[in-house]
Formats: sequence, structure tokens, C-alpha cells
Amino acid sequence: MKALIIAVIVSGSLGIVALVLDYWTELGLPLEATRWLGLAYAAMIHALPAVIYLLTFSLIRRFAPRFALSLLPAVCWWVSEVVMRMRWHSLAEALWLLFSPLFFLQLAIILLLIGASHLVMCLRGRQKPRILPVLGFTAVIVVCAAAVPVTIFPFLNGYQQTFQANLLPAPLNQPGRLNPAAVATSKTDLPNIVFILSDDHRYDFSGFAGHPFVETPNLDQLAAQGVVFNRAYVGTALCSPSRASFLTGVSPYQHGVWNNFTPWSEQNRTFFEYLKPVGYSTAFIGKWHMPGNRLPEIAGLDHFISFTNVGGQGTYEWNPMIVNGREVASRSRYIATELTDYAIEWMEQQQGPFVLYLSHKSVHASFTPDSADVNRYDAEDARVPEGAHLWSTHTRNQYVHLTRTPVDESIRRYGETIRSMDREIGRLLARIDQLQLADNTLVIYASDNGYQWGEHELTDKRWAYEESIRIPFIMRVPGSPGGRVIERIVANTDIAATFLDAAGITVPDYMEGGSLLRLMADKNTRWRDGFLYSYFFEPPYPTPTSFALVTDRFKLIKTDWLGYELYDLHADPREQRDLSADAAFTGVLAELSGRLEAARKPAGAGRL
Repeated sequence: MKALIIAVIVSGSLGIVALVLDYWTELGLPLEATRWLGLAYAAMIHALPAVIYLLTFSLIRRFAPRFALSLLPAVCWWVSEVVMRMRWHSLAEALWLLFSPLFFLQLAIILLLIGASHLVMCLRGRQKPRILPVLGFTAVIVVCAAAVPVTIFPFLNGYQQTFQANLLPAPLNQPGRLNPAAVATSKTDLPNIVFILSDDHRYDFSGFAGHPFVETPNLDQLAAQGVVFNRAYVGTALCSPSRASFLTGVSPYQHGVWNNFTPWSEQNRTFFEYLKPVGYSTAFIGKWHMPGNRLPEIAGLDHFISFTNVGGQGTYEWNPMIVNGREVASRSRYIATELTDYAIEWMEQQQGPFVLYLSHKSVHASFTPDSADVNRYDAEDARVPEGAHLWSTHTRNQYVHLTRTPVDESIRRYGETIRSMDREIGRLLARIDQLQLADNTLVIYASDNGYQWGEHELTDKRWAYEESIRIPFIMRVPGSPGGRVIERIVANTDIAATFLDAAGITVPDYMEGGSLLRLMADKNTRWRDGFLYSYFFEPPYPTPTSFALVTDRFKLIKTDWLGYELYDLHADPREQRDLSADAAFTGVLAELSGRLEAARKPAGAGRL
């Protein structure tokens, strides 16, 4: 009984601290106090289970009740998991998600800790270890750990077939391979094309966007020389679907890469396949990450340098590369430097028009700046958004995105990593100038999605809010005046059409995007008046399937658990006031919800 009381008190203490952090504003807790409470909470998460095990094994002599009580923290965790999931999933889905591969990993860790506690008590002479139970215990731990990689894809496929069959249909109109002879250009002087893509770089974390301390001198210069598209969006704020849209000019409804677990189909066409037949040399250098465990054969691509390390995410330091199908050791410590080295080397070898796609790993978590930028922003005031606190990544069901540091420190590391990437971008741009290529080279910089730092009490991307789905987007066009800002809605689906237009190639009808060159040349050109955003739930990340319709003024978001959210982006750019229940906006809600539902139907195929 004593051990049970202690276990309940300790587990309850953890829950109380979590509640205090969740409702810190209502309780009037000072922001700085959350730093220390959050540190205590993080320590408790990792230490309390072991404390409970040791106390239980110290106070109880029989193994069976010891084991049963030791499972109490895990049972509490699993119950809270089901309750959390039921915010946006049915009970059946919540239970399915509970028994995910992570369940086996958690169970293996728990059993390992319980076994270690048992051995500690044995070493202290409180009980003699028995060989058969120890061997059996060890076997269960090994089986649970081994089950994690084996069960991942059956678990995901089973979930999709059971709960998402109507949400993730196979695209009906993937174009398939292109006949090179059918491609023609109307130009005799083809421009070079350089596309630089970053990872998780939020739209307002740059010098040219007015950030108070993040330095991006090279992107600032590019913005001064070119055009900033201030309302650039991605169709899905997630690596794989967004990158597929950049390459193909279509949304997930056509390219079929719904999330980071749905594979790339080689029936898709990339802009490389159109540019190669008219005389371009083509190169992709950097992060591929679709789906992350292998590299495909890309039609029209001459030079392919990427990596599959860490599921396609790669590492910031000493990351092995795959150069045209052959794995080679890393040549440089820092990955942004290495990718830039490869890009410059290839560019220097080109004698005719070329298209270079440089895909950085930066600034994906875990944020790691180059040595010159480590602790560069330690003295800066990295303020957390209103409503968030310094450990928001540990509360409000954001456990999948736990960080080892408070939010303000993570923001500083994020900014330092952006600074390191900017330095390498500057090195590439300087080499373009040195090679006297700038006067005939189209340069675009963008990111695959944004990042939330506590806005709406959320961390990471995926959600349909501005911080997640808006990206920095700069385009420098030879002969075009710089320093301009365009406020029209543009998207990652516009990249492929822009490149084809730059090369004098007719943009095919199936592409959903439009040429940004046309928009730059004529502000009155026919353009989209709305944009569809889609995110499809991918276990285990705690972000529900959601859709959004973005117009010049309004954004309508729909999730099954919240219903509709309506925001006036002109009056409320931070999306703090939901207007969906406001009688004054009933007509707006009806119109936008009709457009949103029509765009989601198969006939709409993601188009508006």
C-alpha cells in the first residue's frame, strides 16, 4: 500500500505540473517562472519513472506486485494518449494509434528500466536473481525493440486502409513519361536557372522580412536585386509533399505524395524532364526526402547528389553522400558547406545553359549552426509568442516535438542555423558573379514550409496557420528591376511553370501553377484568387487532417475536431480571432466553405 500511495503521489505531481504549464496565463504565472517549472517538468518526465521503480522495488519484496506497480506511470501515459487522440480521432482510431510501433519502443524502455531496478535491488542483497525470469525478461525486451522497425509500414498501411481510404486516393491523372521529341522552345538564348530550397525556414525569420536579430545579408542582397513574393504558400507544410509540388507543379491530389510516408511515383514528371530536351544540363544536389529511404531514377536529370542517411533527413556534420548512385564519405564537416561545394563544382563545369536545384538540409531540427555561428545570438531577446511559454514544446500535446531546451534558446539556435545557411548561399551567389553568369541566370530562393514557435500553443509545422504554411520567396530575374514586393498569392506549384516559361516551353494544362514571370511583368495578369491547403494525418504526429482555403483577405480552416475556423488576414494577420461563429461573417463562411469542399472533391483535384 505504501508503494502504491507513493507511486500515485509522484505520478499525480507530474500531472499537476503539466496542468500548471498548460494554464499558466490563467493562473497569472510569470513567463520567467515557466522556465524553471518547465525544467522541473522535463526532469520529472525522464526521472520519475525510474524513481517509482526504485521505490517500488525497495518497499515491496515480491516481484509480481513490484512489476504491476511499476507499470503505473506507463498506464497513465497510455490513457492520456488515448484521451489526447480523441480530440480529433474516434475511439477506434485512438486505440489503433496507441498500439503503434512507438508502443513497442516505449514498452521495451519501460521493461529495461524495471529490469535494471530489479538488478539494483538484487545487487544490494534484497533478493537473489533467478536466471529463468531474467532470461525471459531480456527476451521480451529484445522482441519489443525488434518489433519497432518491422511493424512501422504494416501499421501505417493498415491505418490508411482502415481510416483514410477516402482521403488518400491514388491520383487519376499522373502524366507519365514525357516524349522528349514533343518538347520545343521558342527561345534561342536560354537563361540558366538556379533554385535554392531550404527546409523549415519561416517567412519572417530573415533580415529582409524585418526580423529583429536573425541576420541574412546574402538573402537580403538577393531580395534587393530581385522580387520578394510576400504571400508565398506551400500546399502542404511538410517536407515530402511540398518538395514534390516544387518539382512537378501540381498538388498532392495529382502527384500522390500525401505525407512523409507515401512514396514518390516515377509516373510523375519533374521540370527536369522538360528542360533537358531543349538543351539544359540538369543537376539536383541536396535533400531529396521522398519518401526518404531510397533515391529514384529521375528522367531528364544528369547529375544527382543526395543522401539517405537518417531516413533521408541527413545530419548536419559529416553526412555521407550519394553521388550519382555511389555512396561516398563526407568531404566537409558541415553539410551546408558540402552541398554548396558540390553545387559550385558542377556549375563551374557547365558550358551551356544549366538548371541547378540546390536543396539544403538547413534549417531542419535539430538546429545546428556552423562553428562560426555557435552562440552568436545568446544575448538576443528571443521572445516567445503571446500565449506560449518557454516549454510549450513539452505541453499541450506537443510531446512528439520535444526539444532539449526552452523555446527561446531553440529560437536562437534556429536563427544561428539560418545565418550559417545564408553564408553558404552567399558563397554560391558570389561564384555566379565571378563566373559572369548573373546577367543570364534566373535565381529563386524558397523554403519547403514554415515553422511555429508557440503560436496557437503549437510547435513545428503541418498546421494550417500562417507561420506554418507561408515561406520566404525571392526571385531575381536578369534585366528586371530589383527591390520590388508583390503581395499576390503565389505557391510552390508555381515553380515548375515559371521554369518552363523562362525556357520558352509551353506550360502543360495539367500543371496547377502559373508562371511568376508573367505575374512580374503584368500585375493585372489573370491570377489565382484562392489557394487550397491540405494536410493528411501521419501517425504518430499529433496534427489532425486539415484543409484550408486562403484568399486575399480571408482564410478558412477545417479540421474534423474543431470544425471551421475563419480569420480575416487583413485585420488579424496573426489569426487570433476566429470569426466562424460571428453572424457578420455568415455569408463569407458559406461561400468559402462551398469553395473548399468543391476543391477537395476528385473532380476538383486540388484546384480552385
